[in-house]
Amino acid sequence: MKVEFKKLGINGEGIGFIKRKPVFCDGVLPEETAEVEIIEEKPKYVMARLKRLITKSPERIESPSPLEQAHGCPLFILDYQKQLRHKQDILEQALYKYGNVKRSFVRDMHASEKQVGYRSQCKLPVQKSHDILVNGMYEPKTNHFHPIEHFLIHDPKLEEIRKEILRILNEEGYDAYNQRSQKGLRYIVLRVIDGKAQCTLITGKEHIPSTIIDRIMEIPGMESLCQSFNTNRKTNQIFGSPAKVLAGQNTLTISMDQVQLQLSAESFFQLNINQAEKMYQMAISKIDPCKVLVEAYCGIGTMALMAKDKANVVYGIESVPSAVENATNNAKLNNITNTEFICDDAAHGLRKIAMKKTVDCLLVDPPRSGMDDEMLNTIMHVFPKKIIYISCNPSTLAKNLKVLKQRYHVVTVIPYDLFPQTPLVESITVLELG
Repeated sequence: MKVEFKKLGINGEGIGFIKRKPVFCDGVLPEETAEVEIIEEKPKYVMARLKRLITKSPERIESPSPLEQAHGCPLFILDYQKQLRHKQDILEQALYKYGNVKRSFVRDMHASEKQVGYRSQCKLPVQKSHDILVNGMYEPKTNHFHPIEHFLIHDPKLEEIRKEILRILNEEGYDAYNQRSQKGLRYIVLRVIDGKAQCTLITGKEHIPSTIIDRIMEIPGMESLCQSFNTNRKTNQIFGSPAKVLAGQNTLTISMDQVQLQLSAESFFQLNINQAEKMYQMAISKIDPCKVLVEAYCGIGTMALMAKDKANVVYGIESVPSAVENATNNAKLNNITNTEFICDDAAHGLRKIAMKKTVDCLLVDPPRSGMDDEMLNTIMHVFPKKIIYISCNPSTLAKNLKVLKQRYHVVTVIPYDLFPQTPLVESITVLELG
């Protein structure tokens, strides 16, 4: 079937139309005509697979990494400046469609300084290929594993250490995970920041030989080696049991905007660190000096600690106990005494704070699903004077803004590209009462 494609979707797929019904197809750009095969038809849309391109967009370039392009980085086929334009369009269209926020409120995209080599962490499955342990990726919604020898989006030091870990494991005869025996290696989780590395091996229920531990710890820059057991075949979670430190430090200590941060193996942290730092600095610059600042979904407390001078007291709310522990320790590490971190659901935690204090400013950085109805209702009752909303999903941001606009007005939306070669868009939205 021949289809003309008109625009990019939020997942980087091409969108065309058959009798006014949207057709979604990976690997196709706007202004391209392609022969496609329909693989799924729903009442409101069609999913298709690319068979061949009939006409190519002048914006198309040759992908430098076809395997990465097929597994999470679909925009490798698009020049970077064109990527930024399309991401801006995705954000603006979602804001207008779902939130009735006009394009005039959206500032120009802040480009990433690095377009490749920016990613500071990987969480990669392990399989055997030709009797050698390799990393790779699974095709979405399948068990088809594709080995990938080199990842362009990874920080070069991350790639260097990842390959060295695989070399050691292969030389020591370590095996890939076997569900029957519940032994072997399932994933390698590796974080490298400022040349310092933290590695977690996700395995079956087994002890890792001391020779492997010693050899991995001899890799230059390796600060911490951990292990987590995961034998659940039905989960899509990578970590199973709490990560146990086998050797080295309990945490990885890094710096962001002159704040020292300790990351445990399971801590979430932004992947494009330089760009994330700029985005956080911009978000904090939009906070007016006040008495009470609350950060919901605060993680390990990065922004709350960076914003310590903006308020008399800064509260952080986070539902993950280990992250709250990290945040509390990070405050002590930096001798910051005007922060308090609470382990709670965002809405419940905000209500508890509002019972004791008047919340002047609310800083939120929710997951891709956005803020739930309970959190939105809580905000509409607490009425902070100002909201700074960091979003990683234009659609859920827009839907949340539609609700908040009943009492707030949008001042500005500032987009950031933290993930070149992907369709993902981060943004800061500033809202004020009235």
